[in-house]
Amino acid sequence: MIRDDKQVLSLQNQNTKPDMYLYSSSGKLINQFQWDKGRIMEMGWTSSEKLMCVLETGVVRLYDIHGEFTQFSLGQDAKDYGVLECRIWSTGLVALIGSYKLIAVTNLDEPRPQALADPLISDVPHSWTILAPDFTLSKHLEVVMAVDSSVVVVDATSRQDQSLSQGPFTRMSVSPNGKFLALFTADGRLWVVSTDFQNNLAEFATSSSTPPVQMTWCGTDSVVLHWPDTVLMVGPFGDWIKYSFEGIVQLVPEVDGVRIITTATEAVFKIGSTAPGAVLFDAFEHFEKKSPHADENIRDIRAQLTEAVDTCLEAAGHELHLGRQRALLKVSGDRAMKFWVRRRILIARKAASFGKCFLDSYDAQRFVNMCQTLRVLNAVRQFEIGIPITYSQ
Repeated sequence: MIRDDKQVLSLQNQNTKPDMYLYSSSGKLINQFQWDKGRIMEMGWTSSEKLMCVLETGVVRLYDIHGEFTQFSLGQDAKDYGVLECRIWSTGLVALIGSYKLIAVTNLDEPRPQALADPLISDVPHSWTILAPDFTLSKHLEVVMAVDSSVVVVDATSRQDQSLSQGPFTRMSVSPNGKFLALFTADGRLWVVSTDFQNNLAEFATSSSTPPVQMTWCGTDSVVLHWPDTVLMVGPFGDWIKYSFEGIVQLVPEVDGVRIITTATEAVFKIGSTAPGAVLFDAFEHFEKKSPHADENIRDIRAQLTEAVDTCLEAAGHELHLGRQRALLKVSGDRAMKFWVRRRILIARKAASFGKCFLDSYDAQRFVNMCQTLRVLNAVRQFEIGIPITYSQ
């Protein structure tokens, strides 16, 4: 993770050179180092878990988790014209340079930049993506580009216009198995076709002509689109579900799903977190095991206990998993819970006053309100009603 140098930011007394942060998937900081190598046009992870950074100058750096790197160049043309955009996959990359030509590297162990066929464009395409060699019939890399109202497919030797008229396509994404291509049109329609463009599989009107910030796949069954504060999942038969999020959201596609990275419950459940809410949660787990470490943890956060209880209550509100809701309410509980939580969180009664009993005074109404809210939310989320409303909504 690195600061976006295209965005205006008040640095005040901070260093103008950004830092590169390497985190684990659970949010633990692994390494941090200052970045002074120029503008990064694209970065991503390789199959050998190295961070690939493609620079505007055509230099590609491969970092391990310790910050050590190797580098190579995309050639003289990339250096002379600069890299405009880039697409990365687990074993290679394709760069669009300032002369509107494509340069590919298909083997990172022995990087040999190769110019692809001329796409015959004079501007950056509306959107573009790649089909890795493993997913094409020819077993060669293919680049799919949205040009005018159609799509062109470029490989090492040829350029093929698919003669479509539904465009322009402002976003596109290939499914994890390489069989399907999701396209987002300028008038707000999601269109799914096979990657050979022979089959029209689905079409869905999103009612938004604004392109999503991110569009990717959830496994091979549905497409996930992200606008600010909103994530929309569209299934193969036009079924859809919408989630609302506050703050920064990042979609990470997986072969069998998609990870939605937010900051909602990170303070409690992040591995190694020392936030008061996380320590209180840990203390409760020790309490359930009749361990003396529970008392030690409580003493450590005595001055921040109110904050800890509030954090666990807030996390319970954002949590969709009933088991975690129960655990979080147990941690921050109050006896008022007995009146408001039935069946699904009935077990929470046994530790109803765990967090509050260590405080001289605490506003029990906060706990009552959260239990009321969760009771309603859990009821309407059941399939009989089927409204997946969130706490923020």
